[in-house]
Amino acid sequence: MFEELLGMEPKDALMQLTRQLIDEQLLRPEDMTGADLVRRRALGNVGAKIIRRARQELQLGENLNAIYEELVHFNRATVEGEAIYDGLPQEEKARRGVTGRVIDLSGFDAVLDDLGAKPGETLPVGAALAPISHEPPKPMRVVESTVEKASAPAVYTLRYLMDDYFKKGGKTTGSDNRANVERAVKLFEDLCPEVKVLAVMDIGLDLWDQLYDFVQEIPLLRGRASPDDLVAFTREMQAKGDNYPRLAIGTLNSNYLGAITRLVKHGNKRRLFTWQAPPMVVTEGKRATKSKAKAPFSPGEITAITSCPVYLGSASRHHRYSPGANVYADDHIYWAPLTAMHVGMRVTEIGLLRLAQLQTWFGKPTLVLELDGIDDGAAGEEGYKTGNAIRRVPVHPQLIELGFLDFWQHQLEAGHKRLFPAWTQHIKGGRDHRPEVHFEADFFNAHRLKWGVSKHRKDKLTFHSFRGFFIQACHDARINPYTILKWVGHDEETAAKTNEVHRNYLSQDLTEEEVAEIAKVKVPIGPVVSYKNWLKR
Repeated sequence: MFEELLGMEPKDALMQLTRQLIDEQLLRPEDMTGADLVRRRALGNVGAKIIRRARQELQLGENLNAIYEELVHFNRATVEGEAIYDGLPQEEKARRGVTGRVIDLSGFDAVLDDLGAKPGETLPVGAALAPISHEPPKPMRVVESTVEKASAPAVYTLRYLMDDYFKKGGKTTGSDNRANVERAVKLFEDLCPEVKVLAVMDIGLDLWDQLYDFVQEIPLLRGRASPDDLVAFTREMQAKGDNYPRLAIGTLNSNYLGAITRLVKHGNKRRLFTWQAPPMVVTEGKRATKSKAKAPFSPGEITAITSCPVYLGSASRHHRYSPGANVYADDHIYWAPLTAMHVGMRVTEIGLLRLAQLQTWFGKPTLVLELDGIDDGAAGEEGYKTGNAIRRVPVHPQLIELGFLDFWQHQLEAGHKRLFPAWTQHIKGGRDHRPEVHFEADFFNAHRLKWGVSKHRKDKLTFHSFRGFFIQACHDARINPYTILKWVGHDEETAAKTNEVHRNYLSQDLTEEEVAEIAKVKVPIGPVVSYKNWLKR
């Protein structure tokens, strides 16, 4: 029957082939009968010839490639169906029937449009195919009386994927690797019970993050058998203190995170879904080490800092850290710490603020950070850490209450180009021919011990610690981690560890919800004298 297709014109033959593939695409390998397999094998052979000829004579580009890829998948499914069918007992082969299938045409609309087919059009066929075009197709399986008792569609949970994996691609898995997969799935289910009923595509990022963070706390058992409830055992160890040996990173990546990732890849390979899980690899940098990284301020330290003389009353403008009756709410010494703790900007990003960078977005004020040169117009002197620092930052409502927008308007009316024109800027990196604008935070760092910072933490806490506080406050407010990265500007290392799907997300502008969520972040400031009250004085 299908050989008649070869006598058609390339356009008509490809159109008929496309319709046949549509009719076949929802037939699963485990449901194929002997008649199905004979038909599919013939269609696969003839289809390859049709596509080969169409590639020479028709100009369809990517759409023709899409049909070819579908034919490749079609042939793979046929081979798998043959393997399953060969293993069935004879009575089962005789018993099997075919139920009607709903045909989904959406994946083939593009190629049919290019071929000139109209919706519902009857395709031209040769004499041998005429009965197929004008008569209802004959069922190739007998519809059984029990069809109304068919089970509900499968939910592709991790456990479903695990069972399917051991029956299909992983059926030759050794006992040790099989135990690793089973242990990883059970651990995830014990840690997040929702995983037992959720399809993997519906598992939220917060649950993936819980797994990612938790596995790094699993104790090293040193040859002892894993307890039945590894989550409960780990919690017990944590309750006694965090000074215990933990599993090596390689073990975590292969035995736990790798096992979960393997199941997701299996689901994609089986065409059960098309979905990519978040990246699940622990790097060396995730372990606590004696590094030079700066620690975040605690909420108590934020309150102490905003209760110092700069915000309550100083002796004079040049003695801002000595108690007095004067507040000066018109310079960077007052505003830079408040800005950093409320929006997470770096010190140079704050110093570079131009008055044209304030923009209303979904009805709320935002700061649009973009690369800029120094005031004299010299080219190439960029001040932002990386290209990822270019972003939109929503202005925190509490910062607005303190008068930030009023101060911004005052500077605009005064004719300034920069928000803080008196803040001295420096050029660094000239020796390597990569000069950058830089703003010092010595006004804060040199006096941080006077701002309520503990002596034993002085080496870990600087102006940059405001950024760490803001990020932690965002996590405490349960802001989506990728929204936080869009607010604060992810660095190159973060970008390298983030898969392509999420990198594309991070490059998009803020949504209305992401702008509004800044209000959830809690910044526990002290009794700061606001800009409005300062003007009244």
